[in-house]
Amino acid sequence: MEFKYSLSLLFSNMGFVLKILLWVVISALIVAAIGAAVLIPTINSLAVGGEVGDAYAVIASDISSLVDGQADIATFVRSIITDGKALIDAVLDSQGLLTALIFEAIGLYVLYVFLVGICIYPTAYAANQLMSSNMRIGLAASIAMHLKKAVRYSACNLTVSVPLNAVIVVLICLIAFGLWDLIGFFALTLALAFGVFAFSAKSTLLGGWLPRLLFNPDEPVYTAFARSLRGVKLNMKGLIKSFVITYFVTYLLVATCALPTFGLVVLVVPSFNYFLLRLVELVGYYKMNGLSFYTDAITVVDTVEFGYRAENQADAGEIVGGRDYLSEVIPSSGEERTQVREDAPAGKGEEDAK
Repeated sequence: MEFKYSLSLLFSNMGFVLKILLWVVISALIVAAIGAAVLIPTINSLAVGGEVGDAYAVIASDISSLVDGQADIATFVRSIITDGKALIDAVLDSQGLLTALIFEAIGLYVLYVFLVGICIYPTAYAANQLMSSNMRIGLAASIAMHLKKAVRYSACNLTVSVPLNAVIVVLICLIAFGLWDLIGFFALTLALAFGVFAFSAKSTLLGGWLPRLLFNPDEPVYTAFARSLRGVKLNMKGLIKSFVITYFVTYLLVATCALPTFGLVVLVVPSFNYFLLRLVELVGYYKMNGLSFYTDAITVVDTVEFGYRAENQADAGEIVGGRDYLSEVIPSSGEERTQVREDAPAGKGEEDAK
């Protein structure tokens, strides 16, 4: 359910993706400008060394051979892996400069994640307004309204997501390089498959955080995260399936479109992802709390049949936004319930949606 309705919401609001793309591009340009000032002197110092300079020249030659058509893709991949290992070994020998380069790269990555993360809470707020009342709010307006909350959430999210991302990336590299001598290219396939499932599991773990904050705005950020884990546990199957599909489609888009678009897809796809992931989280939260939501101006989905049922009351009771939805979404015997309404007039708000 989560992915189906999230995709419907995404297609109904594609203009919002362009606004997120603009924010991602601005963040990338800021980080690139700072990185050019910080990384280039360090890289130049590394390149002066004999072994590093020679290894770098060999990699540049491999790339030129591919561009000029002198080498096919299979030959290029084999060469770049071999020469890349030689470059890494050469850089490792330059311990002082290597340490500086690592810390600079980590600092730039953290800055990028923080800047992009500022748009996550406003994006979730705007998506929630679309779902609850079909009211459209621009990204800039949402950021202006919730800048303090957005910065606080981005900083807190940074402390959770970056360590998890680092662990996942290390495990992917260990799988790829550790199994390369045994199974060759299949090691990359296995590593990528692990990456898809690992990032999906991470997103599932964090999947209730933002919705909890939106419906309980007075809660501290970390408290909202801790309390969201109970709802995530109850809906783990639905969330992880949706996130696996999302990340798998993301990987396919990047893998198939990176070369034809000269790498621009790397900027475009995250914009879709940031919005789609927020929608999946919100649809899951609406489902587990039996709330109706708009997918477009005339379609309203009633999630009672998907979410809480009588047998879940003992384990899943939760008060959302000061209201006990269990007593509202589980009607007494004899009451009629409508699962999906497609005749709701636009602009009637939440009362018609429910």
